[in-house]
Amino acid sequence: MSSASLSPESVAVHPAAASLHEHPAQACLNCGQPVDIRFCGQCGQDAHHTHRFTMADMPHDVLHSIWHIDKGILYTLRTMVRRPGRTIREYLAGKRVDHFRPLALLFMITGLYALLSSVLHIQVLPPRDPTVPEAVWQMQQASTGFMMKYLSWFYVASVPIWALFARWFLRRGGYNYAECLIIAAFITAIMNFFAVLYLPVTYCYSGTPQIGTASLGLMLPVFGYATWAYGSLLKHTGMGLAGRLWRGFMTYMLGYITCIVVVIVITYALNWTTFKRAMQQQMQQQAKTAKVTPRPE
Repeated sequence: MSSASLSPESVAVHPAAASLHEHPAQACLNCGQPVDIRFCGQCGQDAHHTHRFTMADMPHDVLHSIWHIDKGILYTLRTMVRRPGRTIREYLAGKRVDHFRPLALLFMITGLYALLSSVLHIQVLPPRDPTVPEAVWQMQQASTGFMMKYLSWFYVASVPIWALFARWFLRRGGYNYAECLIIAAFITAIMNFFAVLYLPVTYCYSGTPQIGTASLGLMLPVFGYATWAYGSLLKHTGMGLAGRLWRGFMTYMLGYITCIVVVIVITYALNWTTFKRAMQQQMQQQAKTAKVTPRPE
């Protein structure tokens, strides 16, 4: 075909190339960069649909914001529940635009759990045994109430500790400490998400003799998920399933034990007066029982 037969009208223009100049060039209102496409290449702001807000814009703006937030959250939750190891590895490798940021996800879910649990006033103790002194009962209520109120936030504060254990037990995966922080944040967020989903069950059994069994019904799946999630981060190493699960279990369990020990120490420190009074009353109760009980002849 000769060059004379190629007229400007006969040359096809790729749609992507045509869209590069679909808008007249103008300065970005955010950074001042000249922009002739929709989004500024310097800061990413929409350069051609930025105008003064009016009431007519509010419904669209609200729906647009909710849709984009929910899309990222729902996608991240779904993939983290179904394939946590692959999801986290892809995020660490740079595939991030579709995901909600791990720390933001962790704080959002934990805040939701704390809000709902405080509104529902869930009692994690069974009914009081009449033989238990009042001060001891108050001690038990104070300690368990404090733990349940702040336990999810202690999980958040323990993310650096989980990251340390992940750095050690998952070292064959080649993760540095910063990446282990991302790993721990993702997995802790999903564990708190399970706690949110389980709130209706704990609410139904609140203050009943079955509350202990109901709480155990949450702990076992969470332990299993955390073990699987941490262990799946070693799948690309070729390590066997048993070895991956063992390392995943140790990563989660050691971090969990550390978190619980810290919670107990802080609980006792903040409620020491109540605990001291309870111990004194318990000793008095035992002394009275010893006096009343007849000695064997």
